[in-house]
Amino acid sequence: MAKAEETRRRIVDAAEEVVLRDGVARLTLDAAAAEAGLSKGGVLYHFASRDALVAGMVDRIIVEFDRDLDAANEDPGTPGSFTRAYLRATLAPGGPERSREDRLGAALIAAVAAEPQLMAPLRRAFDGWQARIEADGIDPARATALRLAADGLWLSELFGLAAPTGRLRRQLADEVMRLAATP
Repeated sequence: MAKAEETRRRIVDAAEEVVLRDGVARLTLDAAAAEAGLSKGGVLYHFASRDALVAGMVDRIIVEFDRDLDAANEDPGTPGSFTRAYLRATLAPGGPERSREDRLGAALIAAVAAEPQLMAPLRRAFDGWQARIEADGIDPARATALRLAADGLWLSELFGLAAPTGRLRRQLADEVMRLAATP
């Protein structure tokens, strides 16, 4: 990895950590620089503004989720394979470390709080994922309902909105996957 790319990654990691630990209101270029162990000028070299930093957070989450989708696609080319990959990637339980869901939540919260137009790349990504789900060879309404169920579970977990846990959460994920496998 090139030094500039590694530094950008380090800055985005630091920004996510600031948001997760201190809240989006505390995300400044100075805070990200301090967390990354860089000068503010070092951050400005890679991100000209707070909005640019938030956009970098959102962009990286999209790239990482696309990688997760590729890794979760166990049966490429078969009807419903992309939908099942989307569900696997979204429903995967979090581990003890900060998970992709936490980072995505941090980026989303930061993006919305900073400037709603920063969500445009994520909207385009979701439009693309939805188009792939609709063209995935299974009933588009069923596939979309399953995507929305998985997205809803993720959001309820992110915001602590009566999200199912333990056995019920596992059963819910299993049921969504079962429905995705049914023609």
